[in-house]
Amino acid sequence: MTRTFTLAALIAALAAPASATRFHNGKHADAEAIGYPSDAGAVDRTITVSMRDAPDGTMAFDPGDIAVQEGETLRIVLRNDGSMPHEFVMGTPGEIADHLAVMRGVSDMDHDAAFAARLDPGKAGTLIWTFADEGSFAYACLIPGHYGAGMLGRLTVDRND
Repeated sequence: MTRTFTLAALIAALAAPASATRFHNGKHADAEAIGYPSDAGAVDRTITVSMRDAPDGTMAFDPGDIAVQEGETLRIVLRNDGSMPHEFVMGTPGEIADHLAVMRGVSDMDHDAAFAARLDPGKAGTLIWTFADEGSFAYACLIPGHYGAGMLGRLTVDRND
């Protein structure tokens, strides 16, 4: 039994970098579903998202829900108003779940991608993103322990009629 567990752990460890590459090279498995990076000239609207942590251990994004129109380009200004590093990673719910599993135990992974940003306390950053198709998506902080403490949000893209 111990031998099986050790082999399973080894297989999982060897497979993790391959899975991590999918998320850490700037590409989504379903990138077309959520949209694509844009430039400042295309911005329709600017929103500010605060990343916070409280002494009681709870963590949150403010706002916790973002609604956009299909085809809309947002400038997302991110502010880390907390006392520890936080990140903002967008994706389909499945991508977020898969990425969360990859991130378990990896506290120092830096997400350098158009759909994500990691910020130290007191820092700010900006993502510019065009939301291509309607649907229900998510954003989260995938630093181990943060998602479970409440750092997740819902991103809804409504049909542009």
